[in-house]
Amino acid sequence: MKKTISIMSEEFENEKTGEKVEGITIMIDGILKQFMDTIKIDKPEYQSNIEIIQAALMEGLNIIKEK
Repeated sequence: MKKTISIMSEEFENEKTGEKVEGITIMIDGILKQFMDTIKIDKPEYQSNIEIIQAALMEGLNIIKEK
């Protein structure tokens, strides 16, 4: 089983302001999919992969900030 996380980054431009922003795509497959499926079963408060990623990102960023 593949033990990597596939992430792609793209740059987008706001048509009105010209501001450039980074868009990130996370591929939910392999071991990551199994892990996410387990979380959804064990923690029913998370009903979608998006909810899990949002929580993990915010909690992870807070941990990094506090170090």
